Amino acid sequence: MGALLLALAAVALAGCRSGTGPTDPAGAVVQTSSGAVRGVELDGVTSWRGIPYAAPPVGDLRWRAPEPPGPWDGVRDAAEYGPVCPQGPASTMSDALREAARGSEDCLHLNVHRPADAGSGMPVMVWIHGGGFALGSGSRALFNSPELVRRGVVLVTLNYRLGALGFLAHPALQTDGTRVGNFALLDQIAALRWVQDNIEAFGGDPSNVTIFGESAGGISVNALMAAPSAEGLFAKAISQSGFGREGALGWDTAVALGEQAVRPLVGAEATAADLRALDAEAVMQVSTGILGGLAPIADDVLPRSVSATFAAGDEADVPYVVGSTDSEVPRAPVEQLGPEAGKVWGSLRTGLAPEVTAAYGGDEQRDLHLGSDLLFTEPARHLARTHSDDAPTYLYRFAVAPDPVLAADGGAPHTAELAFVFDDTERQGTPVANAGALADQVADLWVDFATDGEPGGWPLAGTGRILSFGPDGPIALADPWGPRLDLVQTGYDLARPQGPA
Repeated sequence: MGALLLALAAVALAGCRSGTGPTDPAGAVVQTSSGAVRGVELDGVTSWRGIPYAAPPVGDLRWRAPEPPGPWDGVRDAAEYGPVCPQGPASTMSDALREAARGSEDCLHLNVHRPADAGSGMPVMVWIHGGGFALGSGSRALFNSPELVRRGVVLVTLNYRLGALGFLAHPALQTDGTRVGNFALLDQIAALRWVQDNIEAFGGDPSNVTIFGESAGGISVNALMAAPSAEGLFAKAISQSGFGREGALGWDTAVALGEQAVRPLVGAEATAADLRALDAEAVMQVSTGILGGLAPIADDVLPRSVSATFAAGDEADVPYVVGSTDSEVPRAPVEQLGPEAGKVWGSLRTGLAPEVTAAYGGDEQRDLHLGSDLLFTEPARHLARTHSDDAPTYLYRFAVAPDPVLAADGGAPHTAELAFVFDDTERQGTPVANAGALADQVADLWVDFATDGEPGGWPLAGTGRILSFGPDGPIALADPWGPRLDLVQTGYDLARPQGPA
């Protein structure tokens, strides 16, 4: 599982580039809780880049909850993006990508964009990037698209700690009776607190904040909905390709794996000082990532898995959009999807193999799509169904990709929706007929949801209908994959009955 998902992370990072723009010394000055910042104007959007939302997590602050940023005197120039967080492990990236993305631990920065002619009280959309919890940043140009902002929202993008710097449980770090290993989630929560404290000065409405993210960012959105300390920091949520059935790594297991991971670097009797003295690049070579590594962890930040929290009805009761592409990981061998998916497939093969094959229309289609359904499609439906009892919930499936990709993969693969959500198909060079018109429709719906939680024409998930994004635009319909997803759900029920984990 680790290898597959880090490969997905590398795909998400490919083409990563920081946005650029002219420095504008006459740009808008805004007062934040730490000091004044000067932005720049470009393409009808005013931007403030590289604003610290937390103190650098270095030295004694490494592997601690983020502290508030220190104040500064005068006006801080916010024309350039801040450093990305350290990336890794190296085996997942080309040399060129790694050099371009070389980061710094002093990376807990965010970026704010608003329409240049903005008023006040605008909806706020906070983007959490993907990358397998090992790669990526909030400064990728795609994620800071002016087209989305010009629809009348304040867009915030952010960095958070990655890899073993973002997720590590180790006995030397637990000296005060707490159990904390999800430092990356704490970063995201700190960024949301910064938004609550400061976004009004940028024209945003702190009571109307939507969090949205894809892949590891979608997992983060779901985790924030399940995290008690994130309560009240957002009003709506969108999880794109955010899994949903993955367990949270038990604390004792996480501690054992954390000790094992860093032992080659510091030995068996490491102290907190030993760990904090390690070179960041060396730490980032420790294997960590979604499901197969050290994230997410069941700790004081995320007491139970997302699935168990949703099943108990204890998640944030906010309007919610959830969905996936229609061929996330085509032909992914089930044995590479981790022990959880292996258990599900084992239970299906034992008692329901003929029914499963028939539901997919044969062995070839089953092998093409089963991995995607196990990891993404059925879990999205599962979260939509459970959450729809508590708040308005909308389920989607995205099926737009270049024709050769559709032919080879049987649908749109992982990340295919990103250029459409941000209405950035022209700059991304998306080779899809009518890409611009389709992107208009997708981005409009995302902003419509962020505005009032009621995207026009989108059926509620509780009705059993989904919104399908295809070449002809969004269409509301009964889920055509219902029978095969019902069988996958049966496999999950047989393999792991719902419980407190």
